Amino acid sequence: MRLAQIEQFIAVVDTGSIRGAARQLGISQPALSRGLQQLEEDLGVQLMQRTVRGASLTSAGSAFLARARVVHAELRKAADDARRAVDAGGGLVSLGLNPVGVLLLLPELATTLQRARPGTRMRIMETAPGAALPLVRDAILDLAVTQRTRANLAAELRFRPLFEIQLHIAVRCGHPLAGTRALRELSDASWLSMTPPGSSDDIVSQSFLAIGRPAPVPAVHCSSFSVALELIAATEMLGVLPPHLLQTSVRAGKLEEIRLKQPLVPLVVGLYTRPDTPPTPAARATSQIIVAIARRIAATGGLRTTEPIVGARADADERREPEVKNRSRYVPS
Repeated sequence: MRLAQIEQFIAVVDTGSIRGAARQLGISQPALSRGLQQLEEDLGVQLMQRTVRGASLTSAGSAFLARARVVHAELRKAADDARRAVDAGGGLVSLGLNPVGVLLLLPELATTLQRARPGTRMRIMETAPGAALPLVRDAILDLAVTQRTRANLAAELRFRPLFEIQLHIAVRCGHPLAGTRALRELSDASWLSMTPPGSSDDIVSQSFLAIGRPAPVPAVHCSSFSVALELIAATEMLGVLPPHLLQTSVRAGKLEEIRLKQPLVPLVVGLYTRPDTPPTPAARATSQIIVAIARRIAATGGLRTTEPIVGARADADERREPEVKNRSRYVPS
């Protein structure tokens, strides 16, 4: 089995045909067909069904594809490491971020990384946890900063907690539910969710389940804070936002906060990596910068509050935080 054969196999899968893969790789169709046939003979299984309409994976081919992508990605990184051994610095890091990670970390991360490693290139994807983790597992992403997920896939990855953030419920100014103080009274409201449909990691759903109430079905799923802000301000929908983003919108007169007596379940954000693969120098530097930013935020206490963002002081019940086993809001190790 040779690297060229694996590359050819992946190209056929991505293009959907031997003709398209041959054109992409700049080789003849007979040469590509011979390479695939040799790969199947080496493995002792049929990887693809060939028809006049293209090529499709067999069950064996589907099983081989996931590992083949990892091998191909790791060999590219190995070649990149070898080149960087001659020319220190540079390299490419592929990073996945959830919306909170984009908002809190990205600008400082990008400028700090460029200052520390001027030749390093960044590939950034804003994704939900369910979308980012398979990409980390398959080595398409070097790392992902996203909320802790309960998905089974997480067991295949290493999770390093970075910080815990208390989200707040936002509504348009003058919303009839703005004065609500108990989450249970918002069961029938129209909700906007920042997670994909069917996700088990939605903070609103977890918060309702924590008080013994069924989780509401969101009217809209959205992964962008900018879009969420516009929708919340222009509709009857409720959404959850980080404190400083909500504060900015409240001060601008665009949104109001629903100040609950008991806060929502906190959002735990951390770093997902593959435990069985050493990071590239660029990925290692990126991880170190992310942890440093999280520690700096922890030192300023910028995200520690569970107090209402704007308005009159709450009574003792509203100020009291629920008991938790780990009182630390930031836990970089």
